[in-house]
Amino acid sequence: MYTNFWRVSAKYLFNLGVDLKRIETIADDYEAIEETIKRLSSQHDLVFTSGGIGPTHDDITYAALAKAFNLPLKLDEETCRRMEKVSKAKFTDWSLTEERKRMAIFPEPSEKLRNCDDLWVPVVVVNKNVHVLPGIPRLFESLLDSLKPHFETLMGEHQSYYRVQIATKLQEGKIAPFLTELQEQCSSKQIKIGSYPNWGEGKDGARVVVSVVGKSEQDVNAIGDQIVQGIDGWITKGKL
Repeated sequence: MYTNFWRVSAKYLFNLGVDLKRIETIADDYEAIEETIKRLSSQHDLVFTSGGIGPTHDDITYAALAKAFNLPLKLDEETCRRMEKVSKAKFTDWSLTEERKRMAIFPEPSEKLRNCDDLWVPVVVVNKNVHVLPGIPRLFESLLDSLKPHFETLMGEHQSYYRVQIATKLQEGKIAPFLTELQEQCSSKQIKIGSYPNWGEGKDGARVVVSVVGKSEQDVNAIGDQIVQGIDGWITKGKL
């Protein structure tokens, strides 16, 4: 499993101002993929898949998505042409085999987003909101980053999130009542307060890091200042 997938995705969506609601890991199984993707597509505005789009028998993501939405599969000639061009420039003995053509057989209709000139694989969008990405870390990150203009157009004017982190040497149990009351007071401002204890003591003796997240920098900073005073804390950045 690509262990940085969750961190990369969460940070990417956070910077876009998108709430990451759910992450699910499922096997290469038609029924599991079909059930999961239909459910998530109906419940959320944006859905991403990662992996299962290679040339081998167990790469079934495209076929499973086609089955989920009752769509036919079709060979995409443009993807084949791009695959051949990019691959032959790197490997002199490369040829377009039937197995490699599997990587260009997509549910139809679907949108193919081609924003990376040096990569032949497109981001295939099925059912308008399911975005299919590869599982290889370098490709996943490159293609995800290339989607920013697409999402900005899709979402229109969308305010990104702002975050402040406050560290304290106090124990979580001691600061819990204060944080609970403060969260209730600022819920109307769409501010989220979270507390994350360290096992043992972190840098500078920090036992807990409190995160304040919202879309108004002014409100987040104001709540952050209150927390600094209320838990005898200090503003911090990065890991503790």
